[in-house]
Amino acid sequence: MDDEMYKAMGHHIQLVDTNGKKWIGYASGFTPDYDNEEDDEPGYNSLDLDVTKSDGHVLYYVFRESQIESIELLD
Repeated sequence: MDDEMYKAMGHHIQLVDTNGKKWIGYASGFTPDYDNEEDDEPGYNSLDLDVTKSDGHVLYYVFRESQIESIELLD
């Protein structure tokens, strides 16, 4: 999944989380596991998703790799 997350960066995507919820937005960043580790916690890959609402307001989300079921490029 980490390869798919990295390739999604800079694209509009549809992300389906492990609860089955669909998210559509712009993948603005990818953070590899070695940059997300803490002293007492192992690292994890994460993907930043910017979701633009109908009123133009942008919401920013961060998804851990373990929270992602699938990613589809839309552009």
